[in-house]
Amino acid sequence: MVRNSKRAVVAIIFILMSIAFCSSGSFGQTIVTDTPVTNQTDTNSCNGEQVVLNGTLHQEMTFTTTPSGNTHASFNATIQLMGYGQVTGVYYVAKENVHNETNTKGLAQEQSFGTKLKLVSQGSSPDMVDRATLHVVIDKNGVPKSEISKHQISCK
Repeated sequence: MVRNSKRAVVAIIFILMSIAFCSSGSFGQTIVTDTPVTNQTDTNSCNGEQVVLNGTLHQEMTFTTTPSGNTHASFNATIQLMGYGQVTGVYYVAKENVHNETNTKGLAQEQSFGTKLKLVSQGSSPDMVDRATLHVVIDKNGVPKSEISKHQISCK
């Protein structure tokens, strides 16, 4: 989840949003899915320990369009996982929240994307919090006008 699964979550988000955008019946409604996550390997960056996690990915996507052709998409996901450290055997609980808002009209769009992963040790190992944010505005010619990105890992 920290690095490999963040990429996987982002890829899943964009694939699902692309599918939903291509479906004219999806506008103006909410799509909710729950997906099991099995044997997801993650690394606690605070101590280097590999952790094997299992749990559920819950997703909610909402799409609306206006008569003038503006489209608003909202995506929220929560990943709740539990597992054990491969070296210490310490029990971990992981929770990640993902929120994405997109406004588009033709090529022009504005996106805000944020993730927050909490990998909480239930023993003496350190906890890890991984936060990432991104804001992009693309003009009507497809040129990025601004991009703000932040990434921070903290250990407790």
